Amino acid sequence: MVEGLKILEKVKIAYDIPIVTDVHETVQCEEVGKVADIIQIPAFLCRQTDLLVAAAKTGKIINIKKGQFCASSVMVNSAEKVRLAGNPNVMVCERGTMFGYNDLIVDPRNLEWMREANCPVVADVTHSLQQPAGKKLDGGGVASGGLRELIPCIARTAIAVGVDGVFMEVHDDPLNAPVDGPTQWPLRNLEELLEELVAIAKVSKGKQRMNIDLTPFRD
Repeated sequence: MVEGLKILEKVKIAYDIPIVTDVHETVQCEEVGKVADIIQIPAFLCRQTDLLVAAAKTGKIINIKKGQFCASSVMVNSAEKVRLAGNPNVMVCERGTMFGYNDLIVDPRNLEWMREANCPVVADVTHSLQQPAGKKLDGGGVASGGLRELIPCIARTAIAVGVDGVFMEVHDDPLNAPVDGPTQWPLRNLEELLEELVAIAKVSKGKQRMNIDLTPFRD
């Protein structure tokens, strides 16, 4: 972790950009908070109260990934745990939902329901297209596969629905990425996709509640 934080700090200074990174244990939060601008709670730990509280106490923005096994309502409680620890800077992130073995789906309803957490909603448009342990390796064993070609589809959907942000893993050489290669978006295609998403966001009314009139229709 120490070496990793040194690398992140160098990147932060060199490019003058905010840093987001995960924590997995309570003892990591204080040191990570000295470098990261956003502390991310991994999906599998989204209900871990002691980790949420420790991360919250850093005062940094906390991004909570929704567990693939969780209903959207779980995120209401997770976000509240951060606020009760004295930190109002929290957001929740859709990360996909288990769909049988070795597959995830994105249920757009979650993007609406997660607003009940009363905080910004983010869509992870890369990890949510993983196929966990769905790729057999030549030398034996398995690794996560993924559906990279659907990243634009999920991103467009999320922006049209009205999310507040998009999380995306990007790599300059996805086929040789050390982790999550099948769901890394190519760096050379990033600007094109972001321009399209911004254009969709400008015309979308996804953040507006539609008034549904159930009175009998009379022409």
